[in-house]
Amino acid sequence: MKYLGEAPQEELATGERSTRNRVARSILDHGPSTVSDLAGRLGLTQAAVRRHLDALAADNVVEARDQRVYGSRGRGRPAKVFALTDCGRDAFDQSYDKLAAEALGWISTAAGGGERGEAAVA
Repeated sequence: MKYLGEAPQEELATGERSTRNRVARSILDHGPSTVSDLAGRLGLTQAAVRRHLDALAADNVVEARDQRVYGSRGRGRPAKVFALTDCGRDAFDQSYDKLAAEALGWISTAAGGGERGEAAVA
């Protein structure tokens, strides 16, 4: 996955990669979100959010869905919400697993290792 792996130099220089990660993280933390929701939470313009969402969708990290509307819908196009795909969610879950394993290892070592370390982890 491009946004979590090695990024081209132009993306690193402009901060594109970190902003895309912020967009994906916001969707992970807050659930499916509209462009307007994301722009407000991240302090970005809606055009910037759309650009990052397009790149994340091309990398199969997010997907657009029709927003559910309860009651009568106003005029205009229906709003889209963007949700993480299974692939996008897995990228975050893997980092949580690694962090948890490292934390448990640190607790074991800090407690003195051996049986003491195992007891501390338990």
